[in-house]
Amino acid sequence: MTATTLATENFSSRARVVGHVDLDHRNGSQVPAAQQQGGDFLAEQAASPWTGEQLQHDLDRVLAEIRELQAENRWDDILALFHPVETRLPELVDSGMADALRLKIGFVLCRAKRHQEAISCLSTVTKEAPDNALAHYSLAYTALDALFEARASRSPLPGQEKKALLGTAHDHFARACALRPDSVTFFYRHGVLCKEIERKYRRAIPLFEQAVVNWERLDAEDRKKQHQQYPKYIKAMYHLASCLLQEGRVARSLELVEKVVELDRDRDHLQPVFKHFAMAKVLYRLGRPQEALEHLEVAAHRANKGQQPDFVYELAARCALALGQQERAARYINRVPASRRRPYVRWTEADVLLAAGRRNEALQVLAASAERDRRSRHKALIRMARIHVADGQSEEALRLSREAAEFCRLTFGSPSHEALYWQAAALYLLNRFGEALAIVKELEEHRFRYPNFRRLAELVRKADAGTGREGRIIALVQ
Repeated sequence: MTATTLATENFSSRARVVGHVDLDHRNGSQVPAAQQQGGDFLAEQAASPWTGEQLQHDLDRVLAEIRELQAENRWDDILALFHPVETRLPELVDSGMADALRLKIGFVLCRAKRHQEAISCLSTVTKEAPDNALAHYSLAYTALDALFEARASRSPLPGQEKKALLGTAHDHFARACALRPDSVTFFYRHGVLCKEIERKYRRAIPLFEQAVVNWERLDAEDRKKQHQQYPKYIKAMYHLASCLLQEGRVARSLELVEKVVELDRDRDHLQPVFKHFAMAKVLYRLGRPQEALEHLEVAAHRANKGQQPDFVYELAARCALALGQQERAARYINRVPASRRRPYVRWTEADVLLAAGRRNEALQVLAASAERDRRSRHKALIRMARIHVADGQSEEALRLSREAAEFCRLTFGSPSHEALYWQAAALYLLNRFGEALAIVKELEEHRFRYPNFRRLAELVRKADAGTGREGRIIALVQ
């Protein structure tokens, strides 16, 4: 007999704790208080032996029972006994004492991946208790978890549903942070939403910064009391360093990663594989590939058993290429089983093949990646376009860059600016200067930044003005 079965069978005895305590004293013909008309319930309430103090005592017993079931991960049992609250424990709802219980049930529903039910349950609390910071945080966290679940399952959410979840998460994280501006966890989670779900690094930076500041402002005594927030402090620094690296603030990113490694040396709130990988990413960006490789070797060694650190080997391959060690780069790529090479590994695999002079094989790898990749196929197409530009095959480069731009337009609502750059480059090489100039102007309006973009823009303008074509676009590939 399963635990869930036991819980269901024992429901009537357990439920007497609060909602149906008086079953022994009532007959089955009586109408529940929620269904009684007018003031009929008052006479029954006046005759009842139950008081507010007793209800509070019994609520505490229910919450204690839920905590015991939580400790054993018996989520289904909790839901079988106490969800929905309105049906299982109507006296608590009628007395206005159900908020704490709804918070618990909302958390359990979230753990059970029943996100919409959890959002509905928690929304009731935020409406009835708008100043309850934990309720706002719980609701926002549930929306965030739903977004992560959709990404992990590779099942894209319909546009409107995703927009609604993002709105719920942002609104209630903001409300929670406003109500508790000294929280580490609240600001950290809001930063994760911006960074991991939306890839809005600039928006995430001040949120992670605030999480870090909030912990560092605490004195020793408060840090002891709020020790459960310390892991979020470490993780906030880690994510802040990542965002700063994305924004080109490499020196500051290095400072933070070094601090994370030092403070988390003996605790491992962050897995060692991620700490050393983060250090390697920064060192690689600083042009120190040999030092980066040393950290990547440690990262691979410290990975958990059964964990496939393909991201470690991919960066190691890039570092080896930067050192001119093509065979070593190939060995790193080959550590990732061919059947498990994700698109970004395939892109670096193609770079390794190109470095070895195996152009056609590189194109085959990229073409296969673009065919299977439903999310980032434009990146493989752009890489193929670049190869064709370098080889002087401008028509094929134009076709591929257009396909990449159109894919982004259909998938994300706007074209890839990098794809437009290579489209303009191909048009320039084909002496179609007017078309190239129109793309250049569009990119300038968006303040596009890219190696040699200004140089290309100048060449296109001169050519379109009839002053002659100067230089070769081949230099732009470098």
